[in-house]
Amino acid sequence: MRASVRLWLLGCVCVSLSACGTQPRAPAPIDHGGRGTPPQAVSCQASYTVRRGDTLSAIAQRCGTTVQALAVENSLSSPYTLREGQTLRMPGPSVYVVRRGDNLYRIALNHGMTTRELARLNGISESAVIHPGQELRVSGEPRQSVASAPDRPPQQRTSGAASPPPPPPPPAAETAPEFVWPLQGEVVGQFGSSSGRRIDGIRIAARTGEPVRAAAAGEVVYAGNELPGYGELVLIRHENRWVTAYGLNAVLRVEQGQQVRAGDHIADAGGPGPGDRPVLHFEIRRGVTPVDPMERLPRR
Repeated sequence: MRASVRLWLLGCVCVSLSACGTQPRAPAPIDHGGRGTPPQAVSCQASYTVRRGDTLSAIAQRCGTTVQALAVENSLSSPYTLREGQTLRMPGPSVYVVRRGDNLYRIALNHGMTTRELARLNGISESAVIHPGQELRVSGEPRQSVASAPDRPPQQRTSGAASPPPPPPPPAAETAPEFVWPLQGEVVGQFGSSSGRRIDGIRIAARTGEPVRAAAAGEVVYAGNELPGYGELVLIRHENRWVTAYGLNAVLRVEQGQQVRAGDHIADAGGPGPGDRPVLHFEIRRGVTPVDPMERLPRR
C-alpha cells in the first residue's frame, strides 16, 4: 500500500486532532476583518479587483495565499498601500511533496505561510495529518530546508525583561506505550514491502467479523473510509505522540473523539483488501515517522 494519502490526520499527528464524529472536521471559518465584501462573495481567480476597505492581508486570507506572495507577484512594498479599483495578480500555487518528518507547521513556515493559510489552500483542517508522498499546494518559494525548520514557533520576548532560558529538550526517545496485538493472526505482510510494494506497517491475516482491538489506550482521532487504499480506517493517538492505524476493516465500532483502552473492540475485520483473504493493515507511528510494529509488539 502506497503511503501517499492523508493518513496522518487530523495533527501532526497527530499532533492536535479533535472533534467527534466519523467525518473529519472542516476548517474553522476565518474572520478576515476589515470592511467590504464578505469572503464567500469574493472570486479569486487569476486576478482580484481591490474594493473599499480591502487590505493586502485580508485579500491574501480570502484568496488562500500569503501577503508575501501577493506582494512579490505585484511588485508591492511595505506598507502595501492599495487603491480602490486596483487589479492584483494572484500568484499561482506550487506543489510540495511531503517528506518524512514534515508537518503542516514546518511546511507553512518554510513557505512564508501560516498553518491556517496552508490548510485553507488545500481544503483540509489545521489539524490534518500528512505523510510522505502526499502533495500539498503552497504559496511562495521555500526559504530553507523544511527539515531544518523549528518544530514550534519561537516564544515571544517580553519587552523590558530578559527572556527566560529555553526549556530543556525532550528525551531523545520518549517512552512508548505497551502495545498489544490488535488481532491474533499470522503476519502475512512485513513492514517495508508487500508483494513488491512498500507499506508502512504490517498485515495480519484475519477472519471476517473478527474483533479488531486497540493496541493501547488513547483517543480515536479518525474513524472513516475517506483515505483511498485503507478501507474502513481507525487512527488512535496515544501518549508521547504515538499513533496506531487499523485499516481494511469491514465495520467500525468507534467514533472520532472517543477514548479507548487497550484491548477495546474498535472494528470488525474483513473489509476488502489486497489478495483473496481478509487482512488487518496495522501501523505504529511516532509522530509522522512509521515504526516497524514487530519491534513494538510483544513476542508471541
